[in-house]
Amino acid sequence: MSDNGSVTPEPAPGQPTTDRVKGIFSAIAPSYDRFNRLSSLGIDRWWRRKTVRLAQLRPKSRVLDLAAGTGDLTMAIARQGEPASIMSTDFVPEMLEIGRQKAALFEGTTRIEFEVADAQDLPFGDDEFDVVTIAFGVRNLPDRAANFREVHRVLRSGGRYVILEFSRPRLKPFRALYHFYLRTVIPFLGGMLTGDRSGFDYLNESILAFPSQVTLSAELHKAGFSSVEWHDLTFGIVAVHVAVK
Repeated sequence: MSDNGSVTPEPAPGQPTTDRVKGIFSAIAPSYDRFNRLSSLGIDRWWRRKTVRLAQLRPKSRVLDLAAGTGDLTMAIARQGEPASIMSTDFVPEMLEIGRQKAALFEGTTRIEFEVADAQDLPFGDDEFDVVTIAFGVRNLPDRAANFREVHRVLRSGGRYVILEFSRPRLKPFRALYHFYLRTVIPFLGGMLTGDRSGFDYLNESILAFPSQVTLSAELHKAGFSSVEWHDLTFGIVAVHVAVK
């Protein structure tokens, strides 16, 4: 119920809200990595490696990893890209704590720091980072446009925003099979591993409600990025968008 006494409508099945997203990910944090490996048959590791290559990192690059969760992309960037530094952020402390544990075992030269932060309202100055990354987080933001504006602000001129996200397979027969997998196998597997089937019902609906590659590119252009390209992976199950400031 809202402050004026009216009943607040329930969000749509795939609609992200701050409370919904924080509640789901804080609950599933301990089992999140195992679920990713099983549900993607391990392909998610290749998706992250491809994302790091597209980031075009250099030894002096300063990287901001948004919605970093348990730190899989953060660690892939550190090991494969070897930038000068990574600021790994998420607004769910339980997820970020697992990332900290992974980073504690890292023996490379990249400096890795962690901060609880909202990707829609970043606590960083203008033009601070060479590359901003986000993996499977954009669709869970209640206000994508705010995130795009904030990323554009903190990126240096010529910097890259690299987005790895579930997308829309273009082949209709494959898309139908994929949607069946999302609606049936994923909630069952997620519920079995975490005990929270309803959370995975939301995650599936959020994938189905997410805009197409073309539409997401248009949103990034509208936010002020000078060029945007995307790369479909695994028949378009996911796509990597690269937006240049």
